[in-house]
Amino acid sequence: MGVAGAKIERILVRGTNWIGDAVMSTPALGRLRSSFPTAEIMLLASPRTAGLFEAAPYLDRLLVYRRREEGWPAFLRMARALRRERADLAILFQNAFEAGLLARLGGVPLRVGYSAQGRGALLTHAVAQGPHRRDRFQAYDYLDLVATAERACFGREVAPPAGRPVPSLLAGADQTRAARARLASSGLGARGRPLVALNAGATNSRAKCWPEERFAALADRLVAELGAEVVLIGAAAERESAARVIAGMRAPGAVNLAGETSVSELVGLLAGCDLLVSNDTGPAHIAAALGRPTLTLFGPTNEFETAPTGPRATILRADGIECARCMLRDCPIDHRCMTRLGADAVAARAISLAQSAALPAPL
Repeated sequence: MGVAGAKIERILVRGTNWIGDAVMSTPALGRLRSSFPTAEIMLLASPRTAGLFEAAPYLDRLLVYRRREEGWPAFLRMARALRRERADLAILFQNAFEAGLLARLGGVPLRVGYSAQGRGALLTHAVAQGPHRRDRFQAYDYLDLVATAERACFGREVAPPAGRPVPSLLAGADQTRAARARLASSGLGARGRPLVALNAGATNSRAKCWPEERFAALADRLVAELGAEVVLIGAAAERESAARVIAGMRAPGAVNLAGETSVSELVGLLAGCDLLVSNDTGPAHIAAALGRPTLTLFGPTNEFETAPTGPRATILRADGIECARCMLRDCPIDHRCMTRLGADAVAARAISLAQSAALPAPL
């Protein structure tokens, strides 16, 4: 469909539903703003991810889509709302059939997305998904969709990416205030000590999880060697795991906030942390994109595709594990990719990372 030169005044982006994916889409959102500087950009996001974008400079509006929570009535309401918005272009980062149908029923004339789930007929510019590459950073998938939109509207790519894309997030003033209040109510953040967050769970994969007793030993090392205050974070389903880590610590005073913060509050909290040590989960992507010192522990997942990326982010995995990057959610053998990561090795890397970042950096 030749539409080069089409005037684009309103752009709808259907965001992804997972936190890590949403963070990795931020380079594409930034490029979209650069390529369409005068257009109004609306992000259609789930409640799970909307809090990431409250201070995003490349967005004009957030549309919170509650289909998972409220069912198909929410889909119909959003389709009607989109018709009133009269968007000129939709870019679908989410690969679901439903996203294509929503854009079509919402009356968006130009619809760009991957031809996943048989939805190619719903798109005006369907991008074929090439062979899976385990060495390709996922952020490029979203950038390719923006490039397709550029070619559709201008006949060329407007802003080809230079170098490896680096996700970026900002914490807004309200998020920072909410995080400060949450920490104060838990007895943290008032003594000028470094604040260290630990994320010991992983909502969608037991195989990602480093042993809880090693997180406890790590926490004790960080208290002893950095004088750190320790806060455990994560989803509600990870609260019991966080409690077991705290119970295994010798040092007192660690606080369990797993399941107690919204994503919006979590952005503010991580923006003020001096260090996060985490399994391969969404909060690691948030902290890395905020520019905070972030150490992510990898085992069954592939860091080349999805490593949390930022100016102070690094990863650690055990050497010589022949079955590493298996992508299984439950290990069928002895979980060697994670159990061979010793607490001393993780502590040494974490302490080095924290010290190199000029601790502390208070909220």
